Amino acid sequence: MHPAPHPDVSALPRADLIIAGRATTASAAQHGEVRSPATGEVVGTFAWAAPEQVEAAVQAAERSWRIWARVPAHERETVIRRATAHARTQADRIGRLMALEQGKPYAQSRAEVTGACDVIDFYATEAPRIAGEINQTEKASLRSWVIRQPVGVVAAITPWNYPVALLAWKLGPALAAGCSMVVKPNCVTPLSPVAFCQALVDGGLPAGLISALVGDDLAIGTALVAHPLVAKVAFTGSTSTGKAIMRAAGPLLKKITLELGGHCPAIVCPDADLPAAAKAIAYKAFRNMGQSCSSINRIYAHASIHDALVELVAAEGRTMTIGDGLVPPDSDLGPMTTATALAKVRTHVADALAKGARLVSGGDAPPGRAGVGNFYMPTVLTGCTHEMLVMRDETFGPVAPFMTYQDPEDALRWANDSDYGLCAFVFTRDLKQTVQLSERLETGTVCVNHVGVNTAYGPYEGWKNSGFGVELGRDAMGEYLKRKHIKIDLG
Repeated sequence: MHPAPHPDVSALPRADLIIAGRATTASAAQHGEVRSPATGEVVGTFAWAAPEQVEAAVQAAERSWRIWARVPAHERETVIRRATAHARTQADRIGRLMALEQGKPYAQSRAEVTGACDVIDFYATEAPRIAGEINQTEKASLRSWVIRQPVGVVAAITPWNYPVALLAWKLGPALAAGCSMVVKPNCVTPLSPVAFCQALVDGGLPAGLISALVGDDLAIGTALVAHPLVAKVAFTGSTSTGKAIMRAAGPLLKKITLELGGHCPAIVCPDADLPAAAKAIAYKAFRNMGQSCSSINRIYAHASIHDALVELVAAEGRTMTIGDGLVPPDSDLGPMTTATALAKVRTHVADALAKGARLVSGGDAPPGRAGVGNFYMPTVLTGCTHEMLVMRDETFGPVAPFMTYQDPEDALRWANDSDYGLCAFVFTRDLKQTVQLSERLETGTVCVNHVGVNTAYGPYEGWKNSGFGVELGRDAMGEYLKRKHIKIDLG
């Protein structure tokens, strides 16, 4: 990808680079365009980072974290909370930018900004809880202490589907631990994450603690991963890119956190509360147009309740309202973010139908939206098999494919028959079934009778090809800390 000539759109939002706490512009020829997924029109621009600006940002981060790491943890908490308090006052503006560039309805976009502040605040309270140990030793004169210290400069490479929330998952523990961060947002949705970073800086975070660079995803990402002063890389995105980062960072012995793709199953048992299960499945399969690693990607429904559940989920999808991101602001859904993502959804649905699946609802653009923007209706398929792409590959779109089962062992085997292991969902009112399925599902998260996957207090860890390391929960703090053993002979 190459920078586009600067369009004559001076009144549109622009994401400048943030280096050492200051907004930095690029030359007139080094700007990229941000296009609306609803109309295809240019809705903003961003400064295109050059190699020398990557170096400047990393150098600023290196200077900053060494000062920040010495700030007492209680003071770090106060400074971080002051910054997020200011960011909350900017939620309307940042939420509007997200709705414009990503397509997420405004009400959800705004909630993503305030929720991101909540996550960062959660970790701010963890800063004073960073603990060490005092060990018993083999001699009365020896003292053994274990302390935890920040890793240093962190490179955060973030995606377009939740451009602020997934940034906060990394910023929160990094800042609380005493690290600095160079943020590389995806150039599809740079406006809202850069604005969020600027709001935190304006709210009082020390200069240089956060830098933000937008530009060629491969070039900027590669430069950050390879930089000798970058001690850790935190990435959310595709499994293929995550593996490439691991290959590049491995020989350099950098700490890595990778939150990657998913293909999340739901098992619906015959005793499930069907109306509640249908609402939950529709919400998690279609929310954010299915553009989430933790979306429900395949449903295994017991034969006795399959037909009723399919109709309930389809009915939920038919009632969902679709807007352009801003109008109506409280729509359930917007457009898909990219034409490439929409094309993949169409390919998966066509493949399923060609192999014998039945289209229950959706399967095309909403009425009046054909040929304009990246719109697609919530789609329900039945008669699916594991020979279909939609049951094997991450669709990343609003498609709910169903299979039936008679024996719970079959449902469990099919659910685990995947290269991914991010999340799984179970709907049952039987305690024994709950325990047995939850313990045997090969995923880092299992939700029973709900779909609230991500919570600040619980770890979010991908198994298999879904990740490496952990985000969220108190365990995530350890991803940004290193241990030091201090052994003293008092003589």
